[in-house]
Amino acid sequence: MSDATDFFTGNGFSRLTGPLAEKAREFDATLEKARNDAGFSPKGNLREPVITAEFPGCPTDLPINFLALPNRQMDYCLIRIKPGHGFPEHVHGYGDEIYLVISGHGKVRIDGELYDAGPLDTFHQRTGVRHEVFNPAENEEDFEIFAVNTPAVHQDLRSKFWGIPVPGATTDAEGRYHHDESPVR
Repeated sequence: MSDATDFFTGNGFSRLTGPLAEKAREFDATLEKARNDAGFSPKGNLREPVITAEFPGCPTDLPINFLALPNRQMDYCLIRIKPGHGFPEHVHGYGDEIYLVISGHGKVRIDGELYDAGPLDTFHQRTGVRHEVFNPAENEEDFEIFAVNTPAVHQDLRSKFWGIPVPGATTDAEGRYHHDESPVR
């Protein structure tokens, strides 16, 4: 009798047969080539983004092109929030989000409770819990947060399922969300 790992090694999905087996191998090769052509590298730097998602007053930098990994399990980015800007209160349809403050000072509201936020503070937003993050207008420096979301969400689905605005969250003509800085709503 052999070890159970022998059953899996070199068998199953490593040994495809059938009318579409060759197409599956071609697809895998095409996907690997596309990943390489997209410039994926497992190393990046927060100060040298390879992609920026432009939100009003909140450029969101990707230090690594994780979009080239359709089967990834998490997303991560550096959110640079300009004074007077922030993300409107929203919930995530599924998945958690972690914030790690890199620099600056701002505010994070989770489930109605307002927190002061500064360097190295961390925050955990659970699935379905309303939250927002913002940089008060009187601040002079950017408020930078490294955010990690799990599970990952394809960028085309993010607006529909990831950031679901809370009713009443509105922005002005310049895209600034006006945050209520009272401790509890």
